[in-house]
Amino acid sequence: MKKVYVIAEAGVNHNGELELAHQLIDVAANAGADAIKFQTFKSDRLVSQHAPKAEYQQLSTDQTESQLSMLRKLELGFDEHSILYKSCLQKGIEFLSTAFDLDSLEFLNTEFDLAYLKIPSGELTNPLLLVKVAQTGKRVILSTGMSLLQEVEMALGGLAFGYLNPDETPSLDAFQKAYCSNKGYAYLKNNVPLLHCTTEYPAPFDEVHLRAMDALRERFALPVGYSDHTVGIAIPLAAAALGAVVLEKHFTLDRTLPGPD
Repeated sequence: MKKVYVIAEAGVNHNGELELAHQLIDVAANAGADAIKFQTFKSDRLVSQHAPKAEYQQLSTDQTESQLSMLRKLELGFDEHSILYKSCLQKGIEFLSTAFDLDSLEFLNTEFDLAYLKIPSGELTNPLLLVKVAQTGKRVILSTGMSLLQEVEMALGGLAFGYLNPDETPSLDAFQKAYCSNKGYAYLKNNVPLLHCTTEYPAPFDEVHLRAMDALRERFALPVGYSDHTVGIAIPLAAAALGAVVLEKHFTLDRTLPGPD
């Protein structure tokens, strides 16, 4: 039986505080997680100043502030990421982070030796980011929350196109051609696990639908895993029993802390 790759998802639960981020690393390492994952973004490039917060974010943060104002409080600078990366090396846990913009992707790829680059569910339909991620040559974890199977196939085509790194202009036709090629599929098979994800915070048990992992496995013949937003550990354990090769689980130091997650 292969070992499940466990990612402790810190996300933005550090609340923009470097010391809190260090504590999250300590807890994840002591718990035996393979990796801890943060989020790398430039707030001004991620949302507009008029974007409202999601309903679940309004429940635990100031309802009068905008999405942009909230994200600015949660943003860690590149220098702080470097400090956290070194801390992970010292603690014997892998550092991962999700890039939400091209500058953040360039930083993560050039500055750190990462086991994976993570594409979140919300960026699965961002073809420019998909291609740039694959052009790094690194392995990619792709979350599929909120997505149709056709959209997942398009995203895999974008990744295959990036891995092949052709000179032609990116397009849906070029993505499909790369996806259907033997070489493009070989890149995907060796480098891209797909994560099933129910994009609710928290996700109710009766809406998790773990058999979607089987649907992804049967449709794409790629390794599958699970990104968990439920409370507790019952659903991740069930996902592991169903053959998940990657498990991602959000965690915090204290559920009474402020913050959107």
